[in-house]
Amino acid sequence: MSDRAGVAIAVAVIGAAATIAAAFIAAGAFGNIHFGTGGSDQPSAVVVNGGGNNNGNGNDTGKQNSKGPSADQIASFIRSYYGQLPDGVDTAWTQLSPSYQTQSGGKSGYTTFWSKIRSVRVDSITSTDYRTSTAGLTYVYTDGKTQTEKRWLRVEYVSSQLEITGSGI
Repeated sequence: MSDRAGVAIAVAVIGAAATIAAAFIAAGAFGNIHFGTGGSDQPSAVVVNGGGNNNGNGNDTGKQNSKGPSADQIASFIRSYYGQLPDGVDTAWTQLSPSYQTQSGGKSGYTTFWSKIRSVRVDSITSTDYRTSTAGLTYVYTDGKTQTEKRWLRVEYVSSQLEITGSGI
């Protein structure tokens, strides 16, 4: 099987797993993931903890190692997470680890931040090492103002599901 075919299959499997995980999360069956505002009105970075198989030269193979998800899995998760927002705040909230939910100002702070956002777009995702990715994001506020930022995210497995466990600018 070619590397591209393997990646395509992995992405399809991850997508299906994410759908199933979302159903479990909605039912309260397990874990949470979150995005925080750090208690301010400005978006805060989201860190996603995870391992990949980066050989240190920026060429992540996309293969999972014993430390966690691959760079491809993290990128897919980040795109899926932001793809739910701002309308899917309740579902996205469950994709934040409990400790990151607290760091982001709790559910009230999270909801308040996203209520001011009309849309968010993921412009780019770069794997910076086997555990961290940087996302280029564009926010459009309800007043029409646009803001771009580069946010690092750490994604890791928590109770057998991927969650955002931290982030920053």
